Amino acid sequence: MIIWMEVTKDEYELPIAVADSAGELANLCGTTKNAVMSSAYRKGRKGRFRRVDIQENDDVDT
Repeated sequence: MIIWMEVTKDEYELPIAVADSAGELANLCGTTKNAVMSSAYRKGRKGRFRRVDIQENDDVDT
């Protein structure tokens, strides 16, 4: 599962907005899907958007 986040620009990078797609996050943040994706995939420098891969665990004991 992949989620998209806008994070704070400080050292903690706390989430400001979370969405299921880059387009949905762009709508929430008032920007374009391209801006979200460009920031998330930027190498070296960290932008304000992140693409986070969350692994689902099927071996959960309840």
